[in-house]
Amino acid sequence: MKNKRTTDEKTVDIIDLFETAVEKKVTRLDDEGLKTLSKKMEEMLHVGGTIGNAEEKLKQLKEQYRDLSEDVIPNMMREMGISDIRMDDGSRILVDPFYSARITEKSRAEAHQWLRDNGLGDLIKNTVSVAFGKGEDDLALQTMDTLEKQGFMPNQKEAVHPSTLKAAVKGLIESGDAAFDSGVQKLFSVYTGQRTKITK
Repeated sequence: MKNKRTTDEKTVDIIDLFETAVEKKVTRLDDEGLKTLSKKMEEMLHVGGTIGNAEEKLKQLKEQYRDLSEDVIPNMMREMGISDIRMDDGSRILVDPFYSARITEKSRAEAHQWLRDNGLGDLIKNTVSVAFGKGEDDLALQTMDTLEKQGFMPNQKEAVHPSTLKAAVKGLIESGDAAFDSGVQKLFSVYTGQRTKITK
């Protein structure tokens, strides 16, 4: 008479079969999937390295271009006594002055006061804002005085747009405005130079 297998023995067999199947699946992943995954990771690292090298190369090229445009060529043309050249293909190479300026957080108050004192206060963009809760649209339409009476404290921010400042600085320098002396220019972090342009 054959011995009947107990329920526990059958359960053990099922577990063994399950573990064997899992082991085979993991083995296949190790042998195939992990190799593919490893290759893709290496590919990603390679692409990342290529991007890094390209960005560094681009940075170097931009610096080289800036040096040629703002230093080497303008100096050579000045030494030769020429301000522009017409090429055989019809393109024109010339050197134009350029200006840059910015107002730092540290000098903001003093710089804005100088602009106001010298008739340039309209360059300053004055933004007043206040945060309202949901459903307070009607209240948001009221004036500044009304907001203060309601106990709200609006945020005020003054700023001069970079392009507006640049245009103003260019005008002040090219007009020879005596008030815009070296001390004031330092206040606005003014930088002047020459830049080579090629037009066709």
